[in-house]
Amino acid sequence: MGAIKDKGRKLHQIDRVSYEESFLIGDLLTSRITVLAGEPKAGKTLLSAGMTSALVNGEPEFLGLPVHRTVQHVVFGLTDDGAEEELKERLLDTVPNDAVTIFPVEHTGEPGYWDGVLEDLLSIDADLFVLDNALGSLASGEDISKGVTAQRIIDDLKPISRAGIPVLVITHTAKAGEGTTTASAPIGGRAMASGARGVIALRKSARHGLRIQTAINRAKEDLDLRVSVRRANAGSEVPVWERESTGLKPVSPTKAEDWKTSLTDRIIREQPEETTHNGLAKRYAPELGKSVDHVRKALTKAVTHEEGRWAVQPLRAV
Repeated sequence: MGAIKDKGRKLHQIDRVSYEESFLIGDLLTSRITVLAGEPKAGKTLLSAGMTSALVNGEPEFLGLPVHRTVQHVVFGLTDDGAEEELKERLLDTVPNDAVTIFPVEHTGEPGYWDGVLEDLLSIDADLFVLDNALGSLASGEDISKGVTAQRIIDDLKPISRAGIPVLVITHTAKAGEGTTTASAPIGGRAMASGARGVIALRKSARHGLRIQTAINRAKEDLDLRVSVRRANAGSEVPVWERESTGLKPVSPTKAEDWKTSLTDRIIREQPEETTHNGLAKRYAPELGKSVDHVRKALTKAVTHEEGRWAVQPLRAV
């Protein structure tokens, strides 16, 4: 028998999966395999801890994004020495004691290792599996920058995802020339990114601060958020994540029209309660650093209010 006869299905035999079922956190954390990439010390584990807390505690949103599912049990597979104690401090008193299980990821090159992990995850009713991190999970002699290794990691995790357990894979951002140069640039490049449902890139720079960028299938939009993370209090290592910006991209002097496009996209997405262009201008002009009249004139050409909703102005350039 061939691959088509063994595994092929007609379209009507495939279950429908709604947008809400495709994400644990809207446009951020998928219900399949999500790769979280970033430079060392960018805050990747802190971000996974923040998402875990929001999911386990049934928070309505995380960073302004809707939480679509409350999870009861998150399992972390950790590879770094001392990572267990660090994770405990970051989740201390924020989640129930029995909501998180931690185990060391070791000897992954042994035959049947990941099959055993899947069996255990199913037996303890895991709702989310976090692998922190992909580099530490390599078998002896493997190089994650090679496509065959990156693809093997994703292939090993696919049975977990197909069993209904979402997977978050934490890894490092690729160096120049190692993969793509976009948000979807984990080490391993396209081989790593293409096997996952979505990619989150956590970027940290002196110029742009801390940013979350995404490239995710079925997302309503790819995110580019300026964020910050702080301690819950002076004596705590529990991270508190906050959205610094409104989602508007910084205006570049060489791209004077960017703010208009970004603002138009935001209005269509947020559907503010204002029903006039002047009302919109008064709402957004202060944060843009522009006059109300200037913003109003731009929005008159960009959007229109019809049947109770804001829509893109037809046949007009933004």
